[in-house]
Amino acid sequence: MSMSTHVEIEPKILYFGSSVVRISTINEDGTPNLAPMSSAWWLNRSCMLGLSHKSQTARNMIREGECVLNLPSIDFIPAIERLTLITGRNPVPESKAERGYRLEADKFGVSKLTPLPSWEVMAPRVQQCPIHLEASSSRYTHSSQAH
Repeated sequence: MSMSTHVEIEPKILYFGSSVVRISTINEDGTPNLAPMSSAWWLNRSCMLGLSHKSQTARNMIREGECVLNLPSIDFIPAIERLTLITGRNPVPESKAERGYRLEADKFGVSKLTPLPSWEVMAPRVQQCPIHLEASSSRYTHSSQAH
């Protein structure tokens, strides 16, 4: 008997913070993008993501309308740290360059993580993460107070 490790859930509320989420999206050229994210929360089946409008991830989300939120275990802190201060945005936005960010197109390679095909969206899951939340977007709201 084979048992699937893919489990669908329907939580009434779910929130996590700090830079724990690895969000994967698809770049304009079809390559995967992987970025740290610190703000996501759910109410029923609706999720709110807090992303900088200057990020490659936000651009990909607006264009493609989908992503995967990958939740790593504590064993993957080194992979999380390897994604710090890199961006897939070319050119690197001035505000990020001033904080030490550098361009890196192959975020899966740099972080030594493995892309895995998703069940419902085009963006890949991260094989080493035990939890994958595949999502499609329905609305974007730009905050004038965003940095």
